[in-house]
Amino acid sequence: MDFTFSILSAQGALLALTFFFSGIIDAVCGGGGLLSLPMYLTIGFPPHLVTGTNQCSIFFGGATSLARYMRGGRIHWPTALITAPLAIVGAFLGARLNLILPERILEIVMIVLLPIVTAVILLKRDFGAENHVDTISRARMLGGALFIGLVIGAYQGFYGAGSGTFFMLAFCLLTRLDLTTASGNTKVVAFCANLASASTFALSGAVVWPAVLLATVFNIAGSYIGAGLAMKKGAKVIRPMFLFVLALLFIRLAGTLFGG
Repeated sequence: MDFTFSILSAQGALLALTFFFSGIIDAVCGGGGLLSLPMYLTIGFPPHLVTGTNQCSIFFGGATSLARYMRGGRIHWPTALITAPLAIVGAFLGARLNLILPERILEIVMIVLLPIVTAVILLKRDFGAENHVDTISRARMLGGALFIGLVIGAYQGFYGAGSGTFFMLAFCLLTRLDLTTASGNTKVVAFCANLASASTFALSGAVVWPAVLLATVFNIAGSYIGAGLAMKKGAKVIRPMFLFVLALLFIRLAGTLFGG
């Protein structure tokens, strides 16, 4: 595709930089798509190719951060392994629901909830600072994992924006994981979902591969650095970046709802 090479030659550096920082954000707290998806549109990609190209662009970056969390032992496998397949089911159901209900309904709900979520995190200074999953019953742990997979998974399929951040939030609140381990669990869920979606888009031909190759290299680098930061600094780096992603999501929702 001729337009691809002209775009990449003119704005390849901007795309590379975006996917580098997107990788860092995704590895730390999820939500990197809030940067990468608008960038593809900004530099001139046709809308029908943006989602597939983005999903393939972040696949190996997600695998890189997942590998680092695995090596660091920062994944709670009992909850992660239950949540991941259910999230795929939830995403499918959410996508089907999207065909029935307008996105505007969820956007209105979210723009009300996001300031509340942000206030809770700001006021609760010890949010996600320690891992207390061992203090809850096995039934509550499994119930939390089921809820996370189906409900947040449905959000991912219905709307998608910031879903990784909400998986993290839910793991902290419902299974009492610390922020770093919740981030590791989220990488397991995100990898499974991304594998399914990236494969679908790749097989359908809705992917611009030259852009994927460029973005992937820098996304891997950002993901590697971001996962290292999250495991080394923990809540000190995850918490402010978490709030940054919530702010980005709020701005996106406000622009969609009130921007005409």
